[in-house]
Amino acid sequence: MEPRSDEPRLKKAASGPADGAWFQRHVMGLIALAIGVIGFTVVALSQDELWSQPDWKLSVPFFVAAVATGAVSLVRREGAIPLPLLGIGLAAAAMVLGWFLVFGIVIGLTVLVILILSQVM
Repeated sequence: MEPRSDEPRLKKAASGPADGAWFQRHVMGLIALAIGVIGFTVVALSQDELWSQPDWKLSVPFFVAAVATGAVSLVRREGAIPLPLLGIGLAAAAMVLGWFLVFGIVIGLTVLVILILSQVM
């Protein structure tokens, strides 16, 4: 049975946007994430001792750039809020890399001890 011409046609429920449309809508969030990842990597690789305080002249520009692009992403209402927040978080973690790593090690060891004790008891 053919639909009448005055009846609206329904789209497929599974039809998604065209290829690349998601990247175009979330470009600033992706840039903020990339800046955060690059900043964290550069600061981590430039450290002599990972538990020491990183050079502020290296870590602060990455943080400022990630915050700026993240703010633009939020103002544009791109929708994928975790992208810029993760980029800003990584850039902020790079600013306090030594503390971040020591805190992560302490948390990891605590979780390991809790798991071992929960299995034993």
